[in-house]
Amino acid sequence: MPFCKSCGKEISSGVKFCPYCGAAQDINQGAAINPEKFTKEEMEEIEKIKGYLEPDEKVLLVARQSRIRPGGSLTTPNIIFATDRKLIVRNPMMLGLRESVEVIPYSEITSVRLKKGVFSSEVMITAPGLTTELGRFFRLTRHGVAGIPAIPKDKAEKLVVIIREGMKRSRIAKMQSTVIAAPSPLEELKKLKELLDMGAITKEEYEEKKKEILKRI
Repeated sequence: MPFCKSCGKEISSGVKFCPYCGAAQDINQGAAINPEKFTKEEMEEIEKIKGYLEPDEKVLLVARQSRIRPGGSLTTPNIIFATDRKLIVRNPMMLGLRESVEVIPYSEITSVRLKKGVFSSEVMITAPGLTTELGRFFRLTRHGVAGIPAIPKDKAEKLVVIIREGMKRSRIAKMQSTVIAAPSPLEELKKLKELLDMGAITKEEYEEKKKEILKRI
């Protein structure tokens, strides 16, 4: 399900205007979460963070911070990788002789929004685990809230869509993992016997309930 590029609310696929704010939509925006055709330079950057990827994990977007826009770095701009599971931010230092890498799973992000600029944009994320130690990667406004500035406008819009889709998948996976599976008939029989041995139920009640359970085997 896509999201409005202006207000960020979830909208139906193929709509031309957001039903909430009226903003015009790109009807092909859903394609933003598919792997891009990466440039040679981007493929070289992906090679540098392969050790942070799981075997079946896909890189969906590579975005380099602008060297000249506010928040960027003239010599060693950060490179942001959006996969189908997490954000990876690589920070080259000392003209590329050293580097730091930060990984933020979508499951840790609670909100994301886009701050549009004239030539570049800033992607604002909220994640309770973000600390002041991450100042080398993000523009920290307060604990748990950070901005990734100086991102090309088109890349920033796609990045927000990818993060939101990742957050949505994480929420669904979490809900599914918390569903308690119904006990099997054998587990029910074991529990029933324990109740009988404890004297919590009578022999007659045990036999009656046992017959009901055995019918389901």
